[in-house]
Amino acid sequence: MIFQYPQHSHTRRHGPRGYVNYKSYKPWLRDEFDFRCVYCLWRERWYAAGEAAFSVEHLQSQAVAPQLVCEYENLVYACCRCNSIKTDAAAVLDPCRDAFGHHLVVLTDGRIHGLTPEGHELIRICKLDQPLLIESRRRLIELLQTLQESDSPRAARLREQYLRFPRNLPVLARCSPPGGNAQPEGIATSYYERARRAELPAVY
Repeated sequence: MIFQYPQHSHTRRHGPRGYVNYKSYKPWLRDEFDFRCVYCLWRERWYAAGEAAFSVEHLQSQAVAPQLVCEYENLVYACCRCNSIKTDAAAVLDPCRDAFGHHLVVLTDGRIHGLTPEGHELIRICKLDQPLLIESRRRLIELLQTLQESDSPRAARLREQYLRFPRNLPVLARCSPPGGNAQPEGIATSYYERARRAELPAVY
């Protein structure tokens, strides 16, 4: 199921520090959160603009917590739609503290259900139950399921195009955070380094 929220809270692999512009954290967050929106699970590859359709999202908004604007632990990766809709909402689930799969579930027909009050609130804040979004999820689920059930090599190649990693994986070893990196060992497990070692799966 491509729209499956994690059953475990996310453990950050990276710890860049010291950027004065929070947008500079974007390469790290792309890798950190698997090139997809933490809220709606939409992937970079499903947007014509790719990573340009995504932004650095503040868990505690800039208006609420200006002192955390450039703190990596306060940042996640989100599509521009979810980022703009969320705005200054306060009580939002943190994927590094809360396993979203305990709060939200997406059905095969594209509908989304809240399993807890916090899940219902996240759906409300990010408008994850908008009819057009539900329909888009349903179409994509149906398409990929149909391609998976086909024994055609062409169908297999097409499905891989939808589910593969982006081509422009960030080379984090070339990034130099002004305040250093609290978790330098995370670079070795970055997607670029895994691809270089031929360890990256064809799809995810």
